[in-house]
Amino acid sequence: MNVSITPASNRDIQDVISLWNRVLPLDAITLDTLEVRVLLDENFDHSTFLLATDGDHLVGFVVGTYPSRVPLGDHDPHGDRCWITAFGIDPGYRRKGVARKLLSAIFEKFRTLHKKECYIATYAPGYFVPGIDVNEYPAAISFLKQQGFEETYRPLSMDAPLALFKVTPEAEEKERRLRENGVMIRQYSRGDLMSFMKFMEANMPADWVRVSRTNLRDLTRGYFLPDQIFVAVSGEGENSEVIGYCQFEGAHFGPFGVADRYQGRGIGTVLLGRTLERMLAKGHHIAFVLWTDDVAAKVYSKFGFKETRRFAVMKKSL
Repeated sequence: MNVSITPASNRDIQDVISLWNRVLPLDAITLDTLEVRVLLDENFDHSTFLLATDGDHLVGFVVGTYPSRVPLGDHDPHGDRCWITAFGIDPGYRRKGVARKLLSAIFEKFRTLHKKECYIATYAPGYFVPGIDVNEYPAAISFLKQQGFEETYRPLSMDAPLALFKVTPEAEEKERRLRENGVMIRQYSRGDLMSFMKFMEANMPADWVRVSRTNLRDLTRGYFLPDQIFVAVSGEGENSEVIGYCQFEGAHFGPFGVADRYQGRGIGTVLLGRTLERMLAKGHHIAFVLWTDDVAAKVYSKFGFKETRRFAVMKKSL
């Protein structure tokens, strides 16, 4: 066995997808997915997309990234973080040092870039899953711990059936009380743009702001529709302000959030209910949340969401 480590090239892409789908069956991808999440990412660097080959045979890959062109704000506050968004090894080459060789190569590259922390999977602009699936890939977690990674927390994904979904009388009563107190829950309007982005930048994580900008740009081209966002608006006319929002893309629900000073009034509950109602009306019979925590999961569970996968987020000091 004479395994070499080299950056990926155009001729390798189909082989990478084939190996990826064999070794990561729950996280299988298409060429479209790889292009959108990796190759067309603003921060893509071919020198951190590494392949392990034995002669002409692809036996492993690791996809690494870091903010090379576009800073990530609060996701990388000191500019010293890097990420591995996916890696896999041919089963016939496991426990033969191939994975260690791949990781050693990418760690060395990250160190030359003065990166100090490496995270698994959580690169917000282009993650596939929020961590390592603790049930599907326990061997990977054990291996990464041997390489100096530690768990930081365990997020989860959730799914809900929508075929029989209805907004509850309790949620409708909350909406009525909010309306009496000057808070309206309604579909986004293009006249909300400046107030909406002001709310996002003041209250939401930087990556959620990035996603909203992308969606609203797509809205101008007809690729995203106003009824995919619901907003909570306080006040009327020139004095109105957006204080909460909820969105969906296909069957993917979220993100959603409410300004801190307005939390605890049921705004999030109504936003969530009206968004799921619209998703069903548009023909979606399921809704899924790919990444959430146990606190938010309690809210989701009230609307029929159940845990489907649990992940380990891991990091390593370089």
